Amino acid sequence: MKILLTTLCALLCVSNAYGQGYDIYVSDAGNFSQPPWQILKFDENGENPEVFITENLSWPQDIVFLESTNTVLVSNFNSGNIERYNAGTGEFIDTFASGIAAPTRMKIGPDDLLYVLQWSGNGRVARFQLDGTFVDNFTNLGLTQSIGMDWDSAGNLYVASYDGQLVRKFNSDGLDQGNFISNNLAGPTNIWFDENGDLLVSDYNGGAIRRFDSQGVYLNNFISGLSQSEGVDYLPDGNLLIGNGGTHAVKMYTPEGIFVKDIVPSGSGGLIQPNAVVVREYPVDFQINAGLNDAWFNPVTNGQGFLITAFPDIKEMFVAWFTFDTQRPPDDVTAQLGGPGQRWLTAQGPYDGNSAEMTIFVTKGGVFDSADPPAEWDPDGDGTMTIEFSHCNKGLVSYEITSLGISGTIPIKRIVLDNVPLCEALASP
Repeated sequence: MKILLTTLCALLCVSNAYGQGYDIYVSDAGNFSQPPWQILKFDENGENPEVFITENLSWPQDIVFLESTNTVLVSNFNSGNIERYNAGTGEFIDTFASGIAAPTRMKIGPDDLLYVLQWSGNGRVARFQLDGTFVDNFTNLGLTQSIGMDWDSAGNLYVASYDGQLVRKFNSDGLDQGNFISNNLAGPTNIWFDENGDLLVSDYNGGAIRRFDSQGVYLNNFISGLSQSEGVDYLPDGNLLIGNGGTHAVKMYTPEGIFVKDIVPSGSGGLIQPNAVVVREYPVDFQINAGLNDAWFNPVTNGQGFLITAFPDIKEMFVAWFTFDTQRPPDDVTAQLGGPGQRWLTAQGPYDGNSAEMTIFVTKGGVFDSADPPAEWDPDGDGTMTIEFSHCNKGLVSYEITSLGISGTIPIKRIVLDNVPLCEALASP
């Protein structure tokens, strides 16, 4: 192994084409006022569910990432708090703001302040600086059970009232302009303007996404057949994600409102009641760095995995791959140490940007803790391995093993998250 570490594969092709990845975060309201509550994290395919946050949740409502500080905020209905967490690990940091009357939806406004809706209390829209400092109650009129908001192109603010079955309009100074929509709604939650200037309203009780024009006139049902719809966001390709509490799933639709699939299937990750869906994209300029040095695995094949080491000074990566044979050996085959089906491979090669291109080596012939007989390997290797990292806790291994004629991909994540903060500090060029 020492010889392999000093044998540089400098002639391998290096890719400079970085892909922009994303993850899908879902707030799970569980049994509403009663737990379980959780923030779930899924990959871009809606797979590999991970419990991202459970600490200090009390009927979570919405999720906002503050990329400049690498933090994420979660509003909590029961406690009246907005809690702050590490955006990479989900580790609790502190309480961002407290004393809010059942906070629901949060959004960063045109003035770069955080706007927070209050379900109860004075019902006015509160504003906070992004460090948690309270600014003011922005709107001059309160709405009961407010749970959706957005701005039009002129900077006017619109707020949905669930029990009022309406959408109210406020000007850019927060002054009330009257009802914008007061019909064709049974229980609105999320609202958002599309690129045509139409307002789309998720009607939780009405089982539909309803479309209204720029004057508040009802046009049509953009999407029908929903059940307890709450939580919406767009994917980078323009497809729309909608939380559907009645089926414990997140649905995907085309930009035209045509159903594609349940991107998060019913109950995946223990999902009960989605009430916020957030797509978090990762920058195209992610850089491999020494903070990635760790133990990585695919949770689906727990018991196998990779030890990954990046060497920044020489721009090389070394990987030890712990796995098993392609078939189980017969029951009568034994080994002195470990299992007869255990296998380990190594890989080494250069990296650039977020991608490493390596040669796979198969070492054989040795005996435990002995120099005789010496271990052997083919210096030309037995295939190739590429690892592309989307961010500090997500990678994709692509392999091709020549002698077996097999190839495939393995999504990987860290086994523990201790080195994520270091990686994030080193990740940007």
